[in-house]
Amino acid sequence: MESMHQLDMALLQAIGAIENLLALPSCELAALSWARYQTAKAVAARRRAIDHMVNAAMRDGGDQAEAARALRSGNLDMRMVYTDHVTAWPTARAIANWPDYVAASKRLAEMIRNQVQREREMLYPGLPPLYA
Repeated sequence: MESMHQLDMALLQAIGAIENLLALPSCELAALSWARYQTAKAVAARRRAIDHMVNAAMRDGGDQAEAARALRSGNLDMRMVYTDHVTAWPTARAIANWPDYVAASKRLAEMIRNQVQREREMLYPGLPPLYA
């Protein structure tokens, strides 16, 4: 399994690739489809690893279990936001309504970055900072 730092970097780099496309006045289907695919893969891999860490913390009990319980709630909310975004913005609609997609995607990227930071601080604070 990849390290959490690698998983975080992969996710933030995938989001960065989408953000690079968001800076364009319009976007071509192939570039956006690839970036979205890479983001979905990174989200899924990281989610599996976070679930494993949260479940282990809850099994261990104590203060870490309480923190993991609180984190799980926020994590589930973030998953719904991500899923709602993907459902609301199929690639063809994103391209057809580019300015609205850009605004929605920027909000989502910021939310994901914040969630990653919260999880890092709570579950594995000793890792080096991210610069993606």
